[in-house]
Amino acid sequence: MRIAGLVLSAATSVLVLACVSSSHDVVIGQRLPEEVFGTPDGGDASLSPDSAASARMCPSNECPAGLVTCPNTPYPCGADLMSDDENCGACGVRCPSDETFSSRFKGVMRCVAGACKLVCDNGRADCNGLAEDGCEVALAEDDKNNCGECGNVCDDICVNGQCGCPTGQTICPDGKCHDLDQEDGNCGACGNVCPAPPSPSPYPASWRIQFSCIQGRCNMPKCQTRFMDCNHDFVNPGGDGCETANNDRNNCGSCGNVCNPGEDCIGGQCFCRCGAICHTAINTDPDNCGACAHKCPGDRRSLDSKTGADPAHGMPTCEQGACAYTCTLNWGDCDSDIDNGCEANLLRDPLNCGGCAVRCNTVVGQACVDGQCLMKDCGGVQ
Repeated sequence: MRIAGLVLSAATSVLVLACVSSSHDVVIGQRLPEEVFGTPDGGDASLSPDSAASARMCPSNECPAGLVTCPNTPYPCGADLMSDDENCGACGVRCPSDETFSSRFKGVMRCVAGACKLVCDNGRADCNGLAEDGCEVALAEDDKNNCGECGNVCDDICVNGQCGCPTGQTICPDGKCHDLDQEDGNCGACGNVCPAPPSPSPYPASWRIQFSCIQGRCNMPKCQTRFMDCNHDFVNPGGDGCETANNDRNNCGSCGNVCNPGEDCIGGQCFCRCGAICHTAINTDPDNCGACAHKCPGDRRSLDSKTGADPAHGMPTCEQGACAYTCTLNWGDCDSDIDNGCEANLLRDPLNCGGCAVRCNTVVGQACVDGQCLMKDCGGVQ
């Protein structure tokens, strides 16, 4: 039987292929490889598209190098043994990434170059190289032998992944960092404890003034927690002390910090009122999309992943205050059910090859490779 062309999906157009001198699998799709047609400076220069006979092409399930068909893959040529977490190095070899494994080892296994490799959670690292304790180091904590990264040894102390005390703090004999300018228990020097403040206070209670270590000096007057002196009269005679609460919308958390229209000041921070579009986060946050606490629906496994893994191949997104579901590149939500994420692999699925509902010839087991239905040279010309 002579094949004059190939009908793609439901389209009726016919694709005629130029003759090639070698016999190999080729792929049909939006753009054919140049070697199928021959390059301008290669092959027989006497051949032209008008004079060349077309090769006889057939659907193929013969996997290209690097791809195999495994019993646990839902379609032919569906496994890349170099990177497939379910078939790593060989069919059926699974790299563990379940919640139980992740909780115990603080990471997951990923297939890299045909072998399962440990990928640590954000902020964790496997510094001793021992598989049995996984990612044993929290880099942002106070491990002075692995401060911020494996093998980074501090001379004295590690604080939040950085060697030494933060700016403005001093390491004291207790082995901790202290701010000698404002700590009542270490005021001006390590271990210098301030005496009890004056009692009764020389200031009216309505002024909301307390005594503390300021610039290394004990029992200096300052505003009580959650109050501020925004008119700058503080302890002046005839003043009003710390007159402004830090939940004032016009002085939210600091003097002069005005909340936007529709926002309330809560605990010194501007927050939107539930139901009101009042700041950019409510337009982009999938956990507060269009309204406070309005979570966008759909499979959230990739959104919640601690390792950057993408089990759902997509995630809920918030665009201008409206929920959407965005698929990872080369994956599609072809069953229109976002509860199972973007389930279709557009590079491998012969029922959704390159796009949803783009079908290869599944009757003969034609494979989908790189989003295109696989063809091969049947021999001869038409």
